[in-house]
Amino acid sequence: MWDLWKRSMCTPGSGDPTEAAARMMDVVHYKETINPNIEHFLSQCDAYLAFNKDATVEEFVSEVKAVILDACSAFLRAPTADISAYRQLLQKLARRRVRDPRLKVFTTNYDMCFETAASDLGMMAIDGFSYTRRRRFDGKHFSYDIVRREAEGHEFAEGVFQLLKLHGSVSWSREEKDIYEDTAPTPANACLIYPAKGKYQQAFLQPHLELLSRYLEFLRQPNSCLIVAGFGFNDDHLSEPIFSAIQSNPSLKLILCDFQCITYLHNRGHHGSSDYWGRFHDLAKRGLDIHFISGSFSDLVSHIPHLRTASPAEQLAPQDAWGATTHECS
Repeated sequence: MWDLWKRSMCTPGSGDPTEAAARMMDVVHYKETINPNIEHFLSQCDAYLAFNKDATVEEFVSEVKAVILDACSAFLRAPTADISAYRQLLQKLARRRVRDPRLKVFTTNYDMCFETAASDLGMMAIDGFSYTRRRRFDGKHFSYDIVRREAEGHEFAEGVFQLLKLHGSVSWSREEKDIYEDTAPTPANACLIYPAKGKYQQAFLQPHLELLSRYLEFLRQPNSCLIVAGFGFNDDHLSEPIFSAIQSNPSLKLILCDFQCITYLHNRGHHGSSDYWGRFHDLAKRGLDIHFISGSFSDLVSHIPHLRTASPAEQLAPQDAWGATTHECS
């Protein structure tokens, strides 16, 4: 959030707001000057525009949204872009036994990292969009799968996973009631939930409602494993279902990873951490199947074993905790 604040509100090379940004902060009565937050600012703008018709503020908000769109997409085109952790994750978890459930990836990020990594590996992501020339979103496509048809029958293809972008994507655009894949959506028609308090209400509009319902459905599935990495638990509409599911679904395994995990657990509610970290810690001490990993997303991926098909000899050998049960991971 701080990086987005600097990109959209500050003079390059400094943390001071531009003259235009300072003027907008004054107009909408945004007073957070010590620890400014782009989400709080946009929320303040939304509240102001709900009661005032101000073309200047509307234009500035549109410019900020354009910066966010660019920030979440342009970095992948840079020569220094490194998405090796995404590729490794898909290599390890998406190439599973064909009789196992498909890997489901839920993300609140707008970027195209998973799509790019899948393309690099020759994998296919089922993302809710049609397979027509102009791809249109329809939740029924999550019920489809890819099979390899042979002369004597058919079997599920390997390397297929489901990708559910809960807050939208920089590659989606809205046209009236339909959502289409778009290589360059504008801030006005981009189908994503911009960082603002109003995102909770937007989460109950299509296509986000369809994606959210499938996320909630997954949490109720037996023998499932949810891996959470890089999520701050600041979105209550996503955090509370996890907290409820781990208590009501006895076979759900929960793995929480963050590079400040130790700090969050020992200083609950402080250092910018969500109270959910402390609440999950309490449940873990009561014996629920919750595990904590202190490390980055790359650290987590490096420690995940390859979920490949075992040979007959390996199937007879004693299995470790990862191989004892087939889990549906996200």
